[in-house]
Amino acid sequence: MSYVNITIIYPYRLIADVFASAINGLPDFYVAHQIESLKALWESVEATDLILVDSDLLKQSGFRDLPKIQTQFPQVQIVVLGIVSAPEVLIARGCAGYIDLHRGFDEAIHLITRVGRGAAGGILSSSKSASVNALDCLSHRETQTLNLIWDGMTNKEICDFLGVKQQTVSSYVNRLCEKLGVETRNGIFLLSSRLRDKTL
Repeated sequence: MSYVNITIIYPYRLIADVFASAINGLPDFYVAHQIESLKALWESVEATDLILVDSDLLKQSGFRDLPKIQTQFPQVQIVVLGIVSAPEVLIARGCAGYIDLHRGFDEAIHLITRVGRGAAGGILSSSKSASVNALDCLSHRETQTLNLIWDGMTNKEICDFLGVKQQTVSSYVNRLCEKLGVETRNGIFLLSSRLRDKTL
């Protein structure tokens, strides 16, 4: 029998134990690793099919560990557990799913099993955070700047187009990086293929 091998990376043992107990009770699923840090992932896990990871652990590195996980485990599905303001960005960055821990436990297990069986994951948010879309949080000028970046304009060209100083455009770009959860202007541009068609 082939099992979906799951790794849980969660710093609070009690919550990890509850998830592990529920998952191990499912047919075809097995929690092979239950660890408390990303460091332990690099050191002790050789193979896994599905990773459940605490959002706070990812936030500590500014989400820079996400590509590292995807590189070390190229076929793995990643589901983020926790509370983030823009879960759509996690999906755009290649995560299979996001579970807001304010939601019901049964719904969370359902999303995990769906992803483990190869179906689309998605976002399981509380009603409050579901209404908070990263792009809805942008100011009018930030939205304009975002569209111009996606159109391939340089900061200088955006400055001329909007009739503002370059320092102002740099400020918009920095705020966009922060709100969209990316590190660089390039990161904003790369998100375009996944977010733009859906939203703007």
